[in-house]
This record gives sequence, structure tokens and C-alpha cells, in this order.
Amino acid sequence: MAEKASKAKKTQNKDKNIIIGICAAVVLVVIVIIAVVLATTNKKLDDSFFVSDGTKYVLTMDMDDASDEEGAPLKAHIVYFYSGDNVTGMKSYYEFADAAAAKAAYELYTAEEDGGSYSIDGKYIILTAEPSDYEGMTASDVKQQIDFMEMLKNMDTDEDTVDMVEENEE
Repeated sequence: MAEKASKAKKTQNKDKNIIIGICAAVVLVVIVIIAVVLATTNKKLDDSFFVSDGTKYVLTMDMDDASDEEGAPLKAHIVYFYSGDNVTGMKSYYEFADAAAAKAAYELYTAEEDGGSYSIDGKYIILTAEPSDYEGMTASDVKQQIDFMEMLKNMDTDEDTVDMVEENEE
């Protein structure tokens, strides 16, 4: 009889250990999921985001000419998101010197009523375009437009260099 009680106790201990092990594994999985979610949601925008990759095309424009105006951004990053050859979204990220400048400009931007919705993230004001703004565009169309704009930007830089050389020769 004592032997049966001993076997029953061992079986109960074994069952408890299995249950404790399963609970520990579940808790560990939940902790990992929470860590991953927190790591991805607290991601700050920085220059590494504004690089074309397999999911987006990015056009970055310096806003040197407009930077003297009050509330003018330093740069504008136009990001076209795509899947396959379909454009799935378009956002413009207006970069300011700091979060305070972005907040002041945000109030000006949101007072104007134009298409899209504005949000703010640190030193960036983000304009999310309406689907009708990019409807019918393909990823290859966007790539061609960005390549063309980059070519124009490079031509402008080359002209500025020629002008500087000519001024120095005089």
C-alpha cells in the first residue's frame, strides 16, 4: 500500500513538473512577444529609414531655398510604398531642425485644409496621402520619376559647381 502511495505521489510530482514547465514556456513566449512589439513600435525615424529598399522608393529633396521662411522644413522625403508593381501607400516626411520647430510648423500645416492627414513624429511632420493621389501609379512609374528627379538634382549640383569655378577664375 505504501508502494502504491509512493507511485501516486511520484506521478503527481511528475505532472506538477510538466505543468510548471509548460507555464514557464508560455510565460517566456509572452515575454519575447512583448519585447519584439516594444522594440518595433518605439522605432524612431532617422536617415536609415529614408533609403529605397524592396518595399519603398524614397525621394529626398533639400529645401535650402525655403529654409529662410518661417515654418519651412529642412528636407522633404517622399516615400512610395509598394508591393510587386502596385503602389500601396505614399507619405511625405517633412524634416525640421528639431521637435519644437516641427511642432510649431505642425500647427500651421494642420490649419490648412488639403488632401491627406498629418501626424508628427519627433522632428518630422508626416503627410499621409489619400489613395486617390497614387491610384493608378505603378512601382516602375515611381522608380522612373525618382530617377528623373535625381538626374535633375545632379545636373543642378553640376551647374552650381561650374558657376563656382567660373566665379573663382574671374
